[in-house]
Amino acid sequence: MQAPIPSAKAELRRRLRAQRRALSTRQRRQAARRLLRQFLRWREFRRARHVALYLSMASELDTSLLRHALARRGLRLYAPRIHRRLGLRFVPLRPSRLPRHAQGMRQPPPGPARSLRQLDLLLLPLLGFDDQGQRLGQGGGYYDRALAGLKRARRPRRIGLAYACQQVERLPVEPHDRPLHAVLTERGLRRFPHRLPP
Repeated sequence: MQAPIPSAKAELRRRLRAQRRALSTRQRRQAARRLLRQFLRWREFRRARHVALYLSMASELDTSLLRHALARRGLRLYAPRIHRRLGLRFVPLRPSRLPRHAQGMRQPPPGPARSLRQLDLLLLPLLGFDDQGQRLGQGGGYYDRALAGLKRARRPRRIGLAYACQQVERLPVEPHDRPLHAVLTERGLRRFPHRLPP
């Protein structure tokens, strides 16, 4: 008998966190540099004007190189900020001090939020991904709730950022899970267009 989906996800999270933590500092830096090169080669990036990305913490793939490269190219950048009642809000990311939320994630200071549908790209953190474009997050549900109203929306393009070693054969899926348009790793971009609604 298969384990219930929540406990199967919890076990996967435990295993994938350990796998990600096992990467050396050198491997992580190398992966972040390679991912940046892969991203800058991607044609769709060149059309983007408004991009939201996470501010990495712990063993997540570091987004700081990518963030600085996009800012130098004049893109409007946004990062998630946790709002007590409204969940994740995507507010402008400016070169300023980034305070930490009580849960440890850095976030921009309060500011006017931009609607997800007004973004071209949403670059998401993840613990695991599979061949179907499904994403396994940290388990807090923040991104799930933020994406809940985007079932048939074409924007933003949802792109997971990950180390290649975070790919698994198949993730357990629940009704609230939203597939990604693509995942970008240090090895390149993997698209999943066939899984998304028109």
